[in-house]
Amino acid sequence: MQLSSSTLNETQPSSTIPPTPRRRRSLFWIGFGVGFGLLALASCGGIGIALGLNELSLAELQGNGVVWTPPPYTPAPTPAAANETIATAGGSTRFAPQQRVRNLTNSRVNVRATPGYLSKPAGDVIGVLEPGATVIVSGENQVADNLTWWYVQATLSDGRAIAGWVAEATASGVQILGE
Repeated sequence: MQLSSSTLNETQPSSTIPPTPRRRRSLFWIGFGVGFGLLALASCGGIGIALGLNELSLAELQGNGVVWTPPPYTPAPTPAAANETIATAGGSTRFAPQQRVRNLTNSRVNVRATPGYLSKPAGDVIGVLEPGATVIVSGENQVADNLTWWYVQATLSDGRAIAGWVAEATASGVQILGE
């Protein structure tokens, strides 16, 4: 019996082609993702702590919670000579009794129960003059806290009539009362 070359090839297994090895999965991308996440967490957390953002709460971010505000500035009182603190009649002769003057500033001005503004309790402010409001000088002036204060009568925007002290100018020299 004679076998053809084609029959021979069909019956013999081929040993020349090696089997394909199973491919191992690389852990590179998993390691890259984990490393990137840790680096981002460390760097953003460090920046947050450096900026003082470690104690933020949701209420503070929303703006409707209790938020820290600095305490009001209260200057330390300095002892002054008695003639510097209050001097009766002699600070200014700019206005006369019964003269009408107005608030020249573009801001509201406090009317006080006593002349002076340093180290006063909150109750010393008895009213507020609106910009352009007219007042009547009732009498003499006094010097307190290095400012000239005039005793005036005013009708406030809410209709209340009050009598109190208003500074002629600010400590920086801005004129408050004028014609």
